Amino acid sequence: MRLLGGAPLVALAISGALLHSHAAPARPLARAHLASATSAHLQVTQVEYRLLLSSGTVKAGPVDLQAIDRGVESHDLRLRRNGSQQETAVPRLLPGHRWAGIVNLRAGTYYLWCSLPEHAKLGMHTTLTVVN
Repeated sequence: MRLLGGAPLVALAISGALLHSHAAPARPLARAHLASATSAHLQVTQVEYRLLLSSGTVKAGPVDLQAIDRGVESHDLRLRRNGSQQETAVPRLLPGHRWAGIVNLRAGTYYLWCSLPEHAKLGMHTTLTVVN
């Protein structure tokens, strides 16, 4: 795997859904090698206390997921398909940082939230529809 801009490779395998990822300070990323392996792209912008999705619907399969912390606090991101106990986790990001990776999503409705104390309660949650 290539590193983006010299950023450390973040290796996570949560629920078997995360294929590979990169963490780096927020700046334009060379994404051609990631996008070629996916059928969908989703950007989640994190600010106090909201999650803003680039699209409310994505196609099932490998999804190029990018999380960007545009807030003044650290945030993380969790995704869980309704009816499932398995979660996909994006690591905690510092303000101004981003995470990029490929996640494999099945069709269904997903709940997305920041798992840091009180963040979801204050509004950092949303839903995503994944279609065939």
